[in-house]
This record gives sequence, C-alpha cells and structure tokens, in this order.
Amino acid sequence: MRAKLVVVATCLSICAWAARARADLYRWVDAQGQVHVTDDKSQVPAGSTVTVQPTRTRPAPAASESAAPPAAPRPVLAVEPHAPAESSRTHVLLFQRAGHEISLDVTLADRAHCDFKVDTGASMNTVPAWVVKELGIEIDKDTPRISLVGISGKPAMVPLIVIPSVRVGSVYVENVEMAVLDTMSSGLLGMPFFNHFQVQIDPAQGELRLTEIDLDGVEGVYGGMGEDEWKQRFGQLHARLEQIRKARESVPEESETMAQNFFDQLDQAEAKTRAELDELEDRAQAAGVPANWR
Repeated sequence: MRAKLVVVATCLSICAWAARARADLYRWVDAQGQVHVTDDKSQVPAGSTVTVQPTRTRPAPAASESAAPPAAPRPVLAVEPHAPAESSRTHVLLFQRAGHEISLDVTLADRAHCDFKVDTGASMNTVPAWVVKELGIEIDKDTPRISLVGISGKPAMVPLIVIPSVRVGSVYVENVEMAVLDTMSSGLLGMPFFNHFQVQIDPAQGELRLTEIDLDGVEGVYGGMGEDEWKQRFGQLHARLEQIRKARESVPEESETMAQNFFDQLDQAEAKTRAELDELEDRAQAAGVPANWR
C-alpha cells in the first residue's frame, strides 16, 4: 500500500488547468494555514486575501507559420508560473505514469537513486528517511524541524535538511531543501523545486519539459519560495516560541522548584527554535524576502 502525504499546501489539479486554460488562478490561505488554489472565483471565501495568477496567452504565429498546414493536436498541459528568457535551456524528461501520478527517477547527491512523484502544487519537497540514511546525512536533536500534516490529519514535526544536489535526466539543481519522512518509500518534488522552471506536461508523449528561468528576475519568488511558503516557515517558528512561553506560564510559581527539569527542557527548545529562526532570517535577508513576509 502506498502511503500518501497531504502536505500543508494542497495539490494543484493539472487536469483542471487543462480544462480551463484561459481562467485565472486564485490562491489563498485559510485560518488553519492550508493553501488553496482554484480557477473558480466563486469558491474563494469572502474576505480572504487572494493572490491572482493570470494565465498567459501564446504569441500569434508568424505569417509563414500560419500558412503551413496545422499539425495534429497533442494534449499539452502548461504550468507557466514565470515566462522564461528566450535563451533559456529546455530539458525534456520522460516520465512514468501510475494512475494520475507522474513518477521520475531522481539521483540525489550524485549517488542515491529514488522514485519521486511530481506535485507542482506542493509547498514542500519530501524525501524518504532511507535515502537520507544511504546518503550518510546525520539527523540529530539540532536538525531543524517543520510541521507537516500527514494522512491522519494530525501535524507532525519532521526533520528539514538540504540535499547537496538533485539530478533528473539533464536537470541539475543544487542545495534542494527537503522534509524527511519515515512513512514514505518515495519522494515528492514540489513547488520549491519547480520554481526554477517553466513547466509543460505532455501526457500523450509522456514528456515533462522544464525550461530554466532566472529566479532573481521573477517577481514574488525569493530563494525558490513564494510568499505563502516564507510566511508558513516564519509562522511555524513564531508559533513554537509562543507555545514555549505559554508552557512556562502554565506552571504555578510554588511548583517551579519541583519542575526545574521541565524548565531546562523548555530552555533547550527555545534556544533551538531561536537558532532556527535566526538561520531562516539570514536566508530571507540574503534572498531579499520582504519584511512583512517574516
């Protein structure tokens, strides 16, 4: 049985994009931090802060092209978060299809191989724990954690690591952040990975076309992540510090001497969380992330 993970961000429906190629996409975050994407404006709750992503129109063909007989239509689903430069390099990857899932054979750090599912709507990349062990990457108490919602519907704190490199065919991306899951046998490539490309999917030919883009020139994307992802990261760390503060206040003063071990654990948790927050702040500062996203 293949375990499935419901990542904090909901999955984009590629089929819906094909059916409504001319519709705008509406993206918002609910009170539980869940990210929603739809092309039906009536589904957006009243009062929600919405990010609208208009679809792009293809340029009109040149006169010489229009005179040529039309080619047979091929179903191509385009996910175009950003327009690539004319000189960008395009990679064509062949994928395996299992039901509605697209699978890719991925090489991590140039030595470990693993099957990864494609999910252009996920806000996080994930990697199985067995791959991390094979790579020799150590996970200890100082490893950063992030909260993810699993199939049980309950959030879990999972390790967050950086894979030195991810290779898929001719595609090569360095320093890819991934959450480590011991409940999965395969990995997941989400938006932090695909933000580096313009994405086109041809299900008829089993082809995934990735056209490289310059992230420094993409509005709304900093360090490979968009506004929702940055706010989620900072929000989780600030919420963790608030929980620690409330835990301190929940112990009656007359019991403090008896609960010294408990306070020592809180001190360690706070120090670790603040270190993660400082590291994330440094990353955000280097990437130019707006202050109101932190």
